[in-house]
Amino acid sequence: MQVSEADFYDIVQNTWSSTLGFQVLPASSPEPIGNEALTVGVRMTGAWEGEVCLRCVPPLARLFAAAMFRVDPDSVGSGEISDALSELIHITAGNLKALLPQPVSLSLPTVSGLGDGSPPAPQMQIVCRLALQSEGYAFTVVLLQGVAVPALGQARQTLQ
Repeated sequence: MQVSEADFYDIVQNTWSSTLGFQVLPASSPEPIGNEALTVGVRMTGAWEGEVCLRCVPPLARLFAAAMFRVDPDSVGSGEISDALSELIHITAGNLKALLPQPVSLSLPTVSGLGDGSPPAPQMQIVCRLALQSEGYAFTVVLLQGVAVPALGQARQTLQ
């Protein structure tokens, strides 16, 4: 089963709206996110193999964490940022799971810094790549299909 870009966008938009209260819009023009970006991903294994990843700049990640934990953005630490990004991508993966052939298991989220920008490994194919914006910042959410080792290593490279 193939996940459509419209379905993927709806899942991301609904997740951000219900979890953070943030509006998510398609980016008018894809903006480079930069080398300081954070990436978080969740592997899906079973009848469908793949990964869903989020990539955003630290100021947006800080806003996500502040909204999720209902605190001032200036008081958010790296632990809260990591937890917020992990929760967002895990909820997104859980909602995507309903559209995929079953059974599918989700990994724990993995957070990292930037990949090196090289193309995805041949065994990973981009199913959907969303260039989005929220709160004045660009971010990317990507759904990949295939097998990758290590899990986040290949996917984060496609988020450039």
